[in-house]
Amino acid sequence: MRLGSIEFINSLPVDLGIVCGAVPCPASITAGTPAILNEMILKGELDISPISVFWYGKHQRDFMLLPDLSISSESGVESVILFSRFPLKDLNGKKIAFTGKGRTTPVLLEILTFFRYGFRPVLLNLDPGAEVIPEGFDAALLIGDDALYAKEKIKNTSLLAVDLAEAWQVWTGLPIVFAVWAARRDSFLKNPAAIQDTHHAILQSKKWGLSHLDEVLRFAEQKTKLPPAVLKRYLSRLSYGFDKNLENGMRLYLDYAAKCGLISPAGEFEQMTTATESRQAVGCQP
Repeated sequence: MRLGSIEFINSLPVDLGIVCGAVPCPASITAGTPAILNEMILKGELDISPISVFWYGKHQRDFMLLPDLSISSESGVESVILFSRFPLKDLNGKKIAFTGKGRTTPVLLEILTFFRYGFRPVLLNLDPGAEVIPEGFDAALLIGDDALYAKEKIKNTSLLAVDLAEAWQVWTGLPIVFAVWAARRDSFLKNPAAIQDTHHAILQSKKWGLSHLDEVLRFAEQKTKLPPAVLKRYLSRLSYGFDKNLENGMRLYLDYAAKCGLISPAGEFEQMTTATESRQAVGCQP
């Protein structure tokens, strides 16, 4: 089996148990940005991976959801941030840079601006580099670790930081789901037992991570060099399950994306059957 792993720290509570060897996993692991993993699993280069919710909606027939796994938030999350010289409602016609590392967040911005303020954002794929907002642009949309770094950088400046997760929740009253774990349908049909075993390992890794948050935070600090208080607050705002309320939030997001003409209307979410085999987790050595 070939398993994808998001390179941002937001997936550490799920992945670290496997990555550090605390939980055995019958799969090879490839790390990448959400956008890279999206493409790899679609091309058949991965069997299981976390994928952007928008990507799942766009290619739903190719994938089966893995139960009880997502990267979600029921509050502001601090890593899906529009850094702007103007309020969100005043960005009509203004140039917005985005890095292209994810797919869910640019569509979330399009949903918010179109249905709340009646315009579509002018999004241009451009890495801001050292500047939070590149020269000649009015705003920049950053996600993951990039957004956390930038939020620290703009302290004591006049730039606005619009948390799109918070904007979504204030508007809809529902949580936002950024990513889900999915298996390729053909991989599952070919070898369901191997997919189930890998799914079980991911669930065990999540269980290990959520019960070893001090170790997760230590790894996050080593990776990002951000202050521990910032990382603790950030990770505390994320959820990793997939209950009915999260499913409702995901469905509403995909309904709006379809109304924007970006995807076909979503069908029923097909979840894979759950493996019953259990495994023993061991200690993690950083």
